[in-house]
Amino acid sequence: MMEQPILSFLTAYFSDLHIQCRLTDRKQLELADLDLGLRNSILMQEADAQKQAPFPFVQNTLYFIVDYYECNYSFFRLPDKSAFLFVGPFLWREFERSQILSLISRLDIPAELFPQLQEYYHALPLIADKASITALLRHVYQTLDADADVSVQTLHLKDLETRESFLEKHQFVVPEDPVLSMHLLEERYHIEDELLDAISHGNSARALSFMEALGNLRFVPRTEDALRNRKNLILTLNTLLRRKAYETGVHPFYIDAVSGNFARMIESIQSVEEINDLISYMVQSYCQLVEQRSMSSYSDPIRQILVTIDASLTGDLSLKRFASELFLNTSYLSTLFKKEVGMTLTDYVNANRIEYAKKLLRSTLLPVQDVAAACGIPDVHYFTRLFRRITGMTPREWRR
Repeated sequence: MMEQPILSFLTAYFSDLHIQCRLTDRKQLELADLDLGLRNSILMQEADAQKQAPFPFVQNTLYFIVDYYECNYSFFRLPDKSAFLFVGPFLWREFERSQILSLISRLDIPAELFPQLQEYYHALPLIADKASITALLRHVYQTLDADADVSVQTLHLKDLETRESFLEKHQFVVPEDPVLSMHLLEERYHIEDELLDAISHGNSARALSFMEALGNLRFVPRTEDALRNRKNLILTLNTLLRRKAYETGVHPFYIDAVSGNFARMIESIQSVEEINDLISYMVQSYCQLVEQRSMSSYSDPIRQILVTIDASLTGDLSLKRFASELFLNTSYLSTLFKKEVGMTLTDYVNANRIEYAKKLLRSTLLPVQDVAAACGIPDVHYFTRLFRRITGMTPREWRR
């Protein structure tokens, strides 16, 4: 009864890391079925051409496999011996350009496949902490079988089969279409779509979840400068999020302020380590922007009024002024505003002015008279009465 919830948790955990985790029986244990399309896209599809050398399975053993392509997998047989839990592929370390070229030479892979292999290795999840994953999988096994004394074994496939035997059974081909790259790009775009959909609903938790999944995917570097590469990626993300916010009805006035601020922050970053924190902050900020500023439910006249109010609290924000500019009857506009916003225009303007006043009282030492003027209320006595009516205290009492 305990097995299913634990395995479901483990599958969800690795899914968040964008790492495949699945159950399979021994007859299906073929890396060609588990390597995210690598072998099926670059090898000839001949009978038995992709069969692996037999694995020396031992019960109560957690295995880590390093295949001929330097990809890593982990698996163990479930205590009831009916199936295996299989995790991978992933990388323990970055697979650099020089290592891909060395692999191509060692396995006699056509040089034309280099771009696809480069995309593949940059798409594989990178696990920097092997000890944590080992401890997790060992603990899962021991939870499923409390009496098990689990050992850990690493298998290098090149030690189980000679290079000559491998090359004899593996004939490489260059497909007319870059099938491998296409598959990986489809997956990447799918995650991006899910991320943008979460942004469009202002759902920070869901957006951050997909952002983490996207973060586990790496991209082929465009320059030799690692920091510049990361900056270019986050600038692209800023553009995508800005566009999605616009599509949800957020006015460009608000979007420009947020996106411009992030553009400046990105260029000021001095290290790659700073970028991850900024990405999370960016995603949360755009979700908040959509949640608070989306005007998709408002009519065009009300949108224009709301943006004008936010743009300048010190201007003429009277019903008469807006009715004149929008060529609408004042009575009609007043009714429309209250219906869509839930309060009268005057109450909305006053609420925004007092909210801004609270911000100035909290963050500056400006005299109350200057705060009142900055909020568009030159009469300090009227400002004080209005402030007390809305907050229950005077500006000076609120500041203290």
